[in-house]
Amino acid sequence: MWKKSKVTDQTAAGQKVNAPERGQWNDKGIRKKSKVPGVMITQFEAELPEGMTTPDFSRKPIAITIQEGKSTAFKAIVVGNPKPTITWTRTNGEIVFHPDTCRQNYSEASHEHTLEFPKVAPEDADTYKCYATNDYGRAVCTAVLNVIEVGFSKAKELQKTYGDDLPDFLRKKLKKCAPKVGAQVQNEPTPEEKVWEILMNAEKKDYERICAEYGITNFRGMLKKLKQMKQEQDVDTAEFVSHIDTLKHIEEDDDEASINLDLELKELNSKIFLYKDGEMVALTKEECDEMKHSLKQVGKKHDSVLYSMDVQGGTVFTADFKVPDVDFAIKLQEVKADERQDALFVCVLTAPLNEIKWFGKNALLSNGEKFEISISEDKLIHKLIVRDCLPLDAGIYAAVAGIKSCNAWLVVEADKEASSKGKKAARKNTIAGLGDDEYLLRTAKEQQEKYQKEMEERLEIAKKAQSERDAAEEATRLEAQAAKKRSAETKAAANAAAKAKKAEEGVDESASFQVGAHVDVEELSEGNEEAGQNSLFMETVEVDKVTSGDSPPRQDKVKESDKGDKEEEEEEVQPPAGKRVRIRQGPLIEETIIDPGVHFLIGLSDCKAIIGEEAELVCKLSSEDCEGIWYKDGGEIKSNEGMTIIKEGSYHKLKLHKVPEEFAGKYKFEADGRKTEALVVVEDPPRFDPEELKTFITPFTVKKGHKATFKISYMGREPVKVQWFLEGEELSDEANIKLETSDGYTRLLLIKLQRKDSGEVKLKLKNEFGIAEALTELIVLDKPTPPMGPVEIVEASSSAIEIKWRPPKDCGGCKIGNYILERQQVGRNTWKKVGLIGPLAKYRDLDVDHGRRYCYRIRVETEMGTSELMETEDIQAGTKAYPGPPSTPKVVSAFKDCINLSWSAPANTGGTNILGYNLEKRKKGSNLWGQVNSPEEMIRAKGFAVKDVVEGMEYEFRVAAINNSGAGEFSTPSEFVFARDPKKPPGKAIDFKVTDSSYTSLCLSWIKPKEIKGVEDEAKGYFVEIRPAENTEWNRCNSNLVTTNFFTVKNMKSMAMYWVRVIAVNDGGEGEPQELNNYILAMPPPVRPRFTDTKIKSFMVVQAGNSARLTMNFEASPWPEVKWLKDDVPVTKTVTISNAEGTSQLLIPSAERSDSGVYTIVVKNIVGQETFSIEIRVTDEPKPPGPVEMEENVPGTVTISWAPSPDEKRDDRLHYMVMKRDSSKRTWNTVADHIFNNKFTACNIMPGREYRFRVYAKNDMGSSKPTESQKWLLPIKKEKFTVNMPRSKSCNLQCPPKFLVPLKMHIAPQGYECYMSCALKGDPTPHVTWLRDNISLNTNTNYYISNTCGVCSLLILRVGSKDTGEYKVVAENPMGRAECSTKLTVRGKYLPEDISTGFGCIEENN
Repeated sequence: MWKKSKVTDQTAAGQKVNAPERGQWNDKGIRKKSKVPGVMITQFEAELPEGMTTPDFSRKPIAITIQEGKSTAFKAIVVGNPKPTITWTRTNGEIVFHPDTCRQNYSEASHEHTLEFPKVAPEDADTYKCYATNDYGRAVCTAVLNVIEVGFSKAKELQKTYGDDLPDFLRKKLKKCAPKVGAQVQNEPTPEEKVWEILMNAEKKDYERICAEYGITNFRGMLKKLKQMKQEQDVDTAEFVSHIDTLKHIEEDDDEASINLDLELKELNSKIFLYKDGEMVALTKEECDEMKHSLKQVGKKHDSVLYSMDVQGGTVFTADFKVPDVDFAIKLQEVKADERQDALFVCVLTAPLNEIKWFGKNALLSNGEKFEISISEDKLIHKLIVRDCLPLDAGIYAAVAGIKSCNAWLVVEADKEASSKGKKAARKNTIAGLGDDEYLLRTAKEQQEKYQKEMEERLEIAKKAQSERDAAEEATRLEAQAAKKRSAETKAAANAAAKAKKAEEGVDESASFQVGAHVDVEELSEGNEEAGQNSLFMETVEVDKVTSGDSPPRQDKVKESDKGDKEEEEEEVQPPAGKRVRIRQGPLIEETIIDPGVHFLIGLSDCKAIIGEEAELVCKLSSEDCEGIWYKDGGEIKSNEGMTIIKEGSYHKLKLHKVPEEFAGKYKFEADGRKTEALVVVEDPPRFDPEELKTFITPFTVKKGHKATFKISYMGREPVKVQWFLEGEELSDEANIKLETSDGYTRLLLIKLQRKDSGEVKLKLKNEFGIAEALTELIVLDKPTPPMGPVEIVEASSSAIEIKWRPPKDCGGCKIGNYILERQQVGRNTWKKVGLIGPLAKYRDLDVDHGRRYCYRIRVETEMGTSELMETEDIQAGTKAYPGPPSTPKVVSAFKDCINLSWSAPANTGGTNILGYNLEKRKKGSNLWGQVNSPEEMIRAKGFAVKDVVEGMEYEFRVAAINNSGAGEFSTPSEFVFARDPKKPPGKAIDFKVTDSSYTSLCLSWIKPKEIKGVEDEAKGYFVEIRPAENTEWNRCNSNLVTTNFFTVKNMKSMAMYWVRVIAVNDGGEGEPQELNNYILAMPPPVRPRFTDTKIKSFMVVQAGNSARLTMNFEASPWPEVKWLKDDVPVTKTVTISNAEGTSQLLIPSAERSDSGVYTIVVKNIVGQETFSIEIRVTDEPKPPGPVEMEENVPGTVTISWAPSPDEKRDDRLHYMVMKRDSSKRTWNTVADHIFNNKFTACNIMPGREYRFRVYAKNDMGSSKPTESQKWLLPIKKEKFTVNMPRSKSCNLQCPPKFLVPLKMHIAPQGYECYMSCALKGDPTPHVTWLRDNISLNTNTNYYISNTCGVCSLLILRVGSKDTGEYKVVAENPMGRAECSTKLTVRGKYLPEDISTGFGCIEENN
């Protein structure tokens, strides 16, 4: 059964993603598409540095479907600078890398990254992603792995589909399919069953081939049984299938094979099954119209198998799939062709094949004007010719034979001269790729002999197997015949004894006959049934009638029809009961086995012949002694003037000479009852006379201004389309172009030709049978163009001037005869003729004066005339030009008494040859240079041995070149070198260790190795090398020596395993490497996980419907495992977790109330783990409470109650707030908050005032809309008022301020209001000042201060911790001053018991 993975990646080919367009930024970078379909690239930076690129796939992994237990691999090739890093992931779960299950490799040779599965298991089926990442971007693509499980069962599939409710007909089918207990189940059909399956669906013309292949000799018996089996199959199929249409047997394509048929089912729920050699394989269904199903057999590996298809257990179709057993004996080779040249590809097969498929740059090729495909007579050599190669034709060309293929490159080299002139290159008549034809023919002959030998061996094996089967059948038949004869004799004796006994008793003889006849009929019928069950085909037998007494015996006559069919005659006997019984008389006769005889090894092939040319038909028989007859259109033909019949061994040939149209028709060759046919099609394509064509293709040369005529005759059936081309452009009648065409003749006339008209002339003829082309070259002669500059000065010395120049761009179609040179000395007016100097573009002038300047004129001379002149610039003879500096001297070797040096000549020689060199030396620390060689003797070579050195001293050297002008500049100094014998290599580095590490780098340090005199010298520098654990080769990290005792290795793969070593180096060579004791993992030092955020909220409120996002930053090494839990249980799939380096994010896209809870992040690695919990509360703005009711239980108070908010049950943090407004203030004041029940008692309710109350529901998101109460009013009881006017007395009421009622100490809960008051008197009215901690509060807007009739009050609406302190009231008037103070204490937590007080503060007396 199929185990197919689900594609979850949205970047695969053919899918759409909501990604930004090319060049558009998103939160992760620039998303852009690759040239390779299905690859998505993310660019991290807006602008890339020069030379740097993002990763990309030049070849991406492809989807794979494979059977369980086999090996497979995903392959990818990536590009990018810097080199990308490859990682693989899968959608479901993680990839477990193990040598036995899955491994990741990289090939340096092919640059392929592979993910290999040595043994595919069903759990490996998944969608895999391949990531290529570097510093500037990332590329990703997906590939699907489908696994076919072994052991797919039809019964299990039906049981899985229907369950226990199986229909009766399916239950019967399952019983038939179920194996018996103890029996061995065999999926693959026997050869006998297989041949019947093939014959059931084969065409009638293939019956003879199939019978010969499987050794069937009784052809008539096969037809009878096949007819009976088809009738039975039609009955089974008619239960489920009403119509079968578009039935096509296996068709092979490039890399797949298909079986096509359409079924119209009676029931849509009918199950369809596909079998391969008796074993069920999976299939895919595609929805079509009108209840039709299409089965698809997928796979690239073809083998010779038998496919059949069942509908609900009834077989409706069977197909035998065979792949040609052929391979390439000689494969295609690379061909290099010039532009406008033909290219030839040739391959040789190991077995004859009528046709192979040619591909060019992944496109199927066919015969035409551009490509010509040809096949040899023996069907072994196949050729492809690419006509008129252009640079666009370059690429890979492939040949496909069966399931084998080979390919090669076609390289087309462009014609640079033609492209520089802006013209098309001339057509070439040569063919590139021509090889040794004798080698090809010899190889083809060897393969043909080998193939013929293999066929003969196969035939011998088949004959031997047939003879063994015949012998076994004959022995079985003889044994059965002997046993039947003995049984018949025994019964005859018993019958004779019974007859004798009855005769004695006087029984009637006729009755005895009837009884005996009845017994014989039963015996014969039983024997016939047994024989019918054990035989493969229906046998034709004769039966002797049972007689009694002296009656003469009678036999049935066997009639034979014209077709050879035999029918059995049976005699009817009247039994005692009056019933008619058919008696089969006589013993079974032996079946005559027919030898297959002569058959065709190679049949005739259709042939296309051209009128007037020869053609040949060839076939090959399996025997050389057999003769045959040739037929044409049903009539026998023999050798005559137009055709010849030839027999060469087993080959029979029919040669047609100078084929006329009458020879077209169907030809047949018949031998020993076998026949083969072929069609001969006679064509009359356009063609040229070979002699005229030879003259035509000769290049035509004409002078400028003259005319050119091209004419040629042709043959071919009319109408023939004639076209003339010049340099690829079709010509038509114009002023300078005349075209003439008549029957079998055409002419082109070109008038007043110019040099630019030169090029390729092509004649193209076309009719219904083909195309013919003739090419020639038109060359128009003209004067050459001037030589091309600039002039190159080879030498400009005091004795000679040597110059070079380039030939003319166009020599006029003629060879250059001479160059004409003139010279002028600068300052004079005359030119001196130097004369003809030959066809070489250079000249050496020896007649010069030192210091003089000269100018030259150059012309080109050909047979068409002389070109215009080219004049050079002034050239000075004998100019002093010193050479440039040579290369830096290199120390070859150093000893205590000699130092060997070498250097290279300077790039600038000053225009003359280098004569020698001067060498100088200088001691380290000195400023003086001393010459090594004597001034009179320069150094001729490019090296020198300096012997004038002092042992132990350090020297540097420089060198200068000398030419005719003198010595040039000195080179840069060499490195300092000691005059001492060669050093010994250093020892091992000491205390080699790792000081720091990360995922991509490694910091190393060591101590300089010790110096042991005569054994180990001092180290000059160090090389650091690393080796990945999976490789055996060491890679050097630094190309230059490191002189320090530390080094940082970079660009390492994260979590990869490496071996590291350091090598000390000096002038004596490299010392022994010092390795670390253990391997190193590319990771930072182990760090216990910890969270790096300093301020992390432990509580979060989210409104329902909004997204919730938690980002936690941490540090840990190695890379930790991160888990998120909700209420100690892993989070659900609706929560998105995103992990990156050092951070993890939890995202709830659309929060619901059910998402509320405590979320815990667990960060764990090998060092330890760390956790952190955050409570997320998902809520919404509360709904308002219900109606408000009021009642007065205690005078001066009112009790307010309301219906709860609908959200009270869903939110445990919901509470209520009550606000009050009376008719005297007209403002709303909060009288209570954080009420968790539905009742509140308000105090200080004054009679005569109207009160209104509002109730709000509040939670963490805010408050709801208010629910407002009705008006509350207590009426005032009015008493009769009488005024007693006292007598007025004059008195002085002035007095200093005095507190009548002092302030009281207050303790208020946080968030409630606090009210302070006191009473005082004084005349005149004193000025009152409120102070907190000696700071005036009169101007503070946070406090409400009033002074009414001597009652001073202070109101704090919401008490906070900042309000704690000492409060003081100061009263002042001219008579004096008074003070009163108290303290306010604020409680931190809210107590539910305080609700019953009704006020926001509590007063206590000291």
